[in-house]
Amino acid sequence: MFDRLAEAIRETEVPPDAPALVEVLGLQDQLAARVLRGLAVFDAVDGWAPDGATSLTAWLRHHVGMANRDAGHLARLAKYLHRLPVTAAAHADGRLSSGQLEAIVAHLSERTVGRFAEQEGGLVPSLVPLPTTDVITAMERWRALAEDELDEKEPPEHVRSLHLSPSLDRRWHGSLTLDDEAGTVVATAVRLASAGVLPAAGEAERSPARQRADALVEVCQFFLDNQRTKLGGRHRPHLNIVITADDLANDGPGRLVDGGLLPSTSVDRLLCDCNVHRVVIDSASAIVDYGRSTRTAPAPLFNALVVRDQHCRHPGCDRPASWCEAHHVVHWRRGGETNLSNLVLKCSRHHHLGHQRGWSEVLESDGTLIITDPSGRRHVSHPPGQLQLRTAA
Repeated sequence: MFDRLAEAIRETEVPPDAPALVEVLGLQDQLAARVLRGLAVFDAVDGWAPDGATSLTAWLRHHVGMANRDAGHLARLAKYLHRLPVTAAAHADGRLSSGQLEAIVAHLSERTVGRFAEQEGGLVPSLVPLPTTDVITAMERWRALAEDELDEKEPPEHVRSLHLSPSLDRRWHGSLTLDDEAGTVVATAVRLASAGVLPAAGEAERSPARQRADALVEVCQFFLDNQRTKLGGRHRPHLNIVITADDLANDGPGRLVDGGLLPSTSVDRLLCDCNVHRVVIDSASAIVDYGRSTRTAPAPLFNALVVRDQHCRHPGCDRPASWCEAHHVVHWRRGGETNLSNLVLKCSRHHHLGHQRGWSEVLESDGTLIITDPSGRRHVSHPPGQLQLRTAA
């Protein structure tokens, strides 16, 4: 479909000089604008839904291979541009740069985007000649005025938001927005938790940012260790470490259930103060096959399932195990058994989807899940875990 474009890209060499780079980056902006326009329409008609994707973000992760953060950002841009035709047109013809567009969208919300759409005919031409830094300033003022004009003021608690997700290098990144009361509570807890904490022997002096991060972990750890009201139906541990018997005996590394690696020193530290249980697949030391005796997966079986699958097994979905249920590939009412050879983790949406007419599934002996959708297309999901691993929690 885009053979000419692909050929032009392959034949293009960008010289390392300023005018050429400015020109090609401008062209890149124009191409990005057209991609966004296509994505906006695709999202508006739920073009991602036939694959069973939960959103445009999930579809981009699975089909384009984008990181979660980038996919979510692109989906948000597309969603807003579909409602802002003047802004979209200015971006498409190169009058608005990507930086200017980012500055505009960053100051919009579901409560104010409609107001901007009403005014964009006059606003966008005044923003076009401004550098990005000035667009940010102008949009900050516009947002304050737009929020003041709303009939219903947003309650302070609705201002609170927390986004936290792992990046490709297994470091967790996030953003936190709090009203003044909540911010004071969190800041006080972090300050008190960090007071008097000294670096370990041989450790370099911790920066203030590192001290605050360590204090936040301490606060969360204290809650997990001492709360008694949220035990969960299966008594899921709040941290799973997966490690082979050989690595456990030889000071080898472990990993978290969702795939992050842990050095042997971290494994040793966590094993010093924890409850330890084993999940040994295909071993008599743990019951992992309950046949037809129960429909609900008991704790040992569910934990074994978490070790193998780690997250929802529908292709392209990465909803964590804590959001998932044990799904019978051969349905219980059709004689399906409650054991590892017939169970996969599914989030609620994809669990329901697996029971709809037209969808069929096959779970192979190595844990590979093959899903056929109503149109006859096959989707393959491989288990990220290893069946012979043990888990300590």
